[in-house]
Parts: sequence; C-alpha cells; structure tokens
Amino acid sequence: MSYPSRPADLPPTVNCPYCLSHIDTSRARSVIRNIATQEVVDDVTDAVRRRGLLGVASYDRGNTYLECRREVRLDLVQGEYDYPGTADPLDDMTTVVMNRPGEDSPTAAFTDGIGFDDPEEDESAGPSPFSLADDADEDGDGWESTTGAQPSPPLPPPADENELPEPHYIPYEYCQVRRTLNIGLIGTSSSGKSHLLAAMLYRMQEEEERLAELGLKVEPFAEMWEYYVQREDIAGFFAPDRRTVLRRTSRNDPVEFRMAYTVTSTWTGEETDYVVSFFDVAGELFLDSKARSRLQFIYGLDAYIFVADGQALYGWGGKRRGLRHPSGFSNVINKLRQNERLVARAKGKTPQNPLPQPAVVVLAKADLLLAQKEYWVSRWLELDDDFVLKTVDEESEDVYVYCATNGAREWLYPVNAFEDVTLHFASATGCEEQDGHYNKRKFRHMRVLRPLLSLFAMTGLIDPKTINHAYVKGVREPL
Repeated sequence: MSYPSRPADLPPTVNCPYCLSHIDTSRARSVIRNIATQEVVDDVTDAVRRRGLLGVASYDRGNTYLECRREVRLDLVQGEYDYPGTADPLDDMTTVVMNRPGEDSPTAAFTDGIGFDDPEEDESAGPSPFSLADDADEDGDGWESTTGAQPSPPLPPPADENELPEPHYIPYEYCQVRRTLNIGLIGTSSSGKSHLLAAMLYRMQEEEERLAELGLKVEPFAEMWEYYVQREDIAGFFAPDRRTVLRRTSRNDPVEFRMAYTVTSTWTGEETDYVVSFFDVAGELFLDSKARSRLQFIYGLDAYIFVADGQALYGWGGKRRGLRHPSGFSNVINKLRQNERLVARAKGKTPQNPLPQPAVVVLAKADLLLAQKEYWVSRWLELDDDFVLKTVDEESEDVYVYCATNGAREWLYPVNAFEDVTLHFASATGCEEQDGHYNKRKFRHMRVLRPLLSLFAMTGLIDPKTINHAYVKGVREPL
C-alpha cells in the first residue's frame, strides 16, 4: 500500500508563525510533544501521513506538533525579487526570509550584517599565531609533543539565547486551519502584558454565551489551555482565595504561542474557522537588537495589542510630567515600517503607509489612576461595557486626549503608524498588588475583553459595524 507524501488533512505548505518560512508538509516530521517540558516524546510521522490527525491516539492529538527545521523549509528562487539598481536581497549572509499569510511565495523581510571571511580559508592571511605547529602531534597519538598535554575534546558552541531554537514546533491544529489571526502583545517588562492576557483568556472562557451573541464560537486548544491554567502562578491568579501575582516573563522563555483558540465566526451567515493565537514575550527583547531572530514573529502578526503601563505615567513627584520609562512602542513600529519598505521594494511596489494591520492601545493598570481622581479614567473604567462596542470611538478620543495632555504622547505612536487603531482603558486586577498578592475583595477584571473584541471587529471575526468605528476625531480624517 502506498501512502500520500504528505498528511491528507494538511495543505502542501504551511506558514511557520515563528520564523515566517514556508514548510513543505511532505518532508516535515509530526511529533508528540510534552508541552510542559518542551521535549519530543514520540515520532508519529508515518501514522499522520496515513490518516492525518486521526492516526494519533485521541489523548495525544492536542500534543501533536509539526516540526519546522531547515531541511523542510522551501528555498527562494534566486533572482525572483531582483529590482533595478539594487543587489539581490539574498546575497546578504543575514537575510531573513518571511512569508505573509495567503501569499504564494516568500519575500525577503530585511537584510543586515557583514560577512567576514574565515582566516583559515584565506591563504594570504597566513597561519594563526595561536595555531599548533605542524609537528605538534607527529606520532598521531593525540598527545602534543611540545607540551606533553592531551588536547581537550571540542566543546559544542554555547546556545545563543537570542536565536530562535532550531528546530521549533507548531501545533498541528494550527496547521489545519488556513485562516489565522496572530495577535502580539507589545510592551516593556512589568507593563502588565501577561496579566492583561491572562484576564482576557479567562473572560473568553467565562463569556461563551455573550460571545455567541456576536457570532463567535470559541474553543481553546485543549492541552495548551490545560497546561496554561496548571501553571502555579496562573492557577494562583485565577483562584478566588489566592489572587497571586504572575511571574515575570523571562527573556529565556520560548517564543511560542501563550495560548491559541479555534474560533468559528458565524455573523455572515456562514461558518468560518480561524486560529487565533497570542504571543507574549519578555519586554526586554523589544529593546535588544541582538534578539532580532527571536522577534521574527512580529513581522507576521495580523494584529497588535500595545500595552501601556499606567503605573509609569507620573514621572516626578506625582506630577504629570511624562513617563518613568519608555514604552518600547517606537522600537517595534520602526522595525515594522522598515520591514514594510523592504518587502515593498522587493516586489517593486510602494510601501503601505500607514501600516495595514489593525491595532489597539490599552492603558493597562488604569485602576491605579482612579486614586488621582482622573475624570477621563473613571468615566470609562467603572463601566461594565465590554460588549457595548458602539462607544469604542468615543472612548478612543478620551484616551487620546488623556495621554496627550499628561506627557504620554509616546503611547500614541500606534495611532499614526497603523491604518486602524482604537484606544482603551482597562485593568486586569482592579487593585494594586501587595506582597505578591492582590486584595481578594477588590480584585476584578475591568474591561479586559473590550480591546480584544475591538480587534475582532477590525479583522472581520465579528461584524465591523458593532463598534461603529470610522475614525478617531482630531487624530485622522474620516475614511
């Protein structure tokens, strides 16, 4: 019996959301992975190629991953993106290749760096002063005749924490659905990204009926959700009798989805499946030029959540004079703009300005500003209006005015950078932490789903008319 060269339930190629390459599914391995330890525990390639995911035991289907490694990535055709007056982007040794969802061929994302010749390959360079003499080991017994010492075995090169792991793994369920919505949370460390995301995910689980009213059916990747809620800090954060602070996201954490869902959209009258995934990485990476390869995923994101730290608003002595620390927004936006220019040049097109993806700006930890008796904040934050979306533009105007008049114009960079942006006040906890815990009586999620639903409307998962969003008055002209 002969089997198809690729799994029957996968297309010929899939896009890797981490390195943005095309993967040839006929050459890629399918493996069972322990999501807690990140280790591969079984190879199920043959079974998957026979029957797709049905060839895997039911209890392991949620732990099945497609392996992305160099050998299975499709190569670019040399010269495909030549354009007059410039060098081939592929000539550079550090060219990074990206693919956008729905494109038939990859495009060069950006190039940078200088290639240095290996002195050992350059005959004119002469011998290295640190190399052994030719007769150092005349008898071939492994001992140096000059020193009498036995050379140490070569050590493997140390792992570079700034490099994307090779190989890396993509949930099999992600590869099965063609439509994706990859959402990235952008912000510095301690800005509240992880708390905001945890609160969003929790509310998505709790609001199944109200989401259905908007035409959404949401199902998490089961094993991914189960592992997420079993993490000690997440379990403590969700537990009503504990309410512990989440651990800080480490820069060494793997660059993978924090969580992913299969979302079925029905508002058009037809059922359309999407995979909605959330990226949350350490804020230091956005400020580290060496972490470029680990941040490749930001160029393939379909939407962005910019998280502004409400605790950083007052710079000196409680007076409204600026921010305690930079937001990191401009770093990411500059990278995206550079990438957009280079991709457009590679295709002989004009770069899109503003950037075409939708974005939201969330002023997180907004509860801490209530004590300052801020009218703009209290007007919105104390409303239970996550699903009352027709006032999104009005809220965006107020957040814009509040940031512009309180020394936080840096938080408004996304407004001018992206084509479609809304702005929101939110709090993942409703109170300030003390000694690693939140006050159990005051703890509450405040308006955390509203920014996400706004993104869903701007990307078409729910009816765009639900947010009545045309433009932000005083910021951009009507469409």
